[in-house]
Amino acid sequence: MRVLLYAPSLTGHPQVYCRVIGDILLEAGHEVVVAAGLDGADWPARWPDLKPFAAHARVAVVDTRERSAAGLPDLRAEELGRLAGDLRIEATLMPEADRFAVEFRRIAEEGVSRLPGRTVGIFARTSGWYPRENDYGGAPLPPWGGTWRQRAGWARRAVCRRRETDAWFFRTVLQRKRAVDAVVVKDERTAARFGPPVHWMPEIYKVFGADQEPIPPEVEERWAGPVREYIARAGAANVLLFFGTGAWYKGYDLFLRLAERDESVFALHAGAPERVEASKPMAWDTAGIRERLRREGRLFETNAFVESGAVVRLLFDSIERFVSTHRLTLSSGTVLQALDAGKPVLTPDGGLVGHRTRRNALGMTYRYLDDRDLAEKWREFRRIPAGDYTPAISAFMQRFSREEVARTFLGLLTGRGT
Repeated sequence: MRVLLYAPSLTGHPQVYCRVIGDILLEAGHEVVVAAGLDGADWPARWPDLKPFAAHARVAVVDTRERSAAGLPDLRAEELGRLAGDLRIEATLMPEADRFAVEFRRIAEEGVSRLPGRTVGIFARTSGWYPRENDYGGAPLPPWGGTWRQRAGWARRAVCRRRETDAWFFRTVLQRKRAVDAVVVKDERTAARFGPPVHWMPEIYKVFGADQEPIPPEVEERWAGPVREYIARAGAANVLLFFGTGAWYKGYDLFLRLAERDESVFALHAGAPERVEASKPMAWDTAGIRERLRREGRLFETNAFVESGAVVRLLFDSIERFVSTHRLTLSSGTVLQALDAGKPVLTPDGGLVGHRTRRNALGMTYRYLDDRDLAEKWREFRRIPAGDYTPAISAFMQRFSREEVARTFLGLLTGRGT
């Protein structure tokens, strides 16, 4: 079988998805075509997780910008259909299917031809459809939550512009008119509510096996060695880890605020520096807090993306427990990385991340974006032996194994999983 992995943007999760699912397909004897907005001939350097595909005999790579009339990474339905037809594609997987929503609507409502073969789409933003909660904090959406004015506005939109709602898109375009063969979601509550063609996927939060690779000498000198020294000086129980870019949606400011409030904490930021977004101001003075933490010797920053899987594993292995300060309360790869290392977690109380923590006894929760409650729950959390959570964490993480990922996607792409 020849499978197309269509991912216009390879930044973040889509790159990891393509690598992991591509590896699984190749092991099963299939052919893989990666179609993305690749940045010239040096794409293996720009997209490091895909380096092993560069010389593989059963992998082809296509720059979608060359197939777009507008020269864009994202293709129209007709353009993607022609690409799939030209390459004799039998199944297409979209790791970021939310980006194709407009084209799915055209397929369902305007008579545009479906893509040839099976189409499987991974949809990340499904909370507004079900369980009808806000992506940021998990508060119920109107009419169950919000002010009376918000509820009235929602009701008018539901009646007059219902084709613009999440419910219409998922239930009509995707489920009833079957613009795709499989709607793949990360929220187990959604899959349990609807059933096929809605399917739950184990979140792919890392490239399996990459954490077992040796740490290169230059990486050991630049990152791993200094990280070990910093953690040894601080003590694992006192280290507060922030992994990834210092972004608003990750709650970078709340992370720093917790370190500021608790003078026993040593902050470790492994990732790119703060990302400033004009429309999303931080709630706390990140520059001021960082300066104070530096003066006190309580801040270590890599100020760069951490590429080595072994160093990532070192980071999560070295702490005693993990705190998520995310504003976005959907499925969290960093929380799963911490759980993969056997560490209990303290997470916001809303959304899927809060639901999982409570339901599966993975740690504790705090009131969303409340720095005082976070500090109080952090102190309480630290008094509970981390080992108390080990059995529950082990049972939960069995669902996210590579074997489960392989079973899920091989079944969906071949049609055996529907």
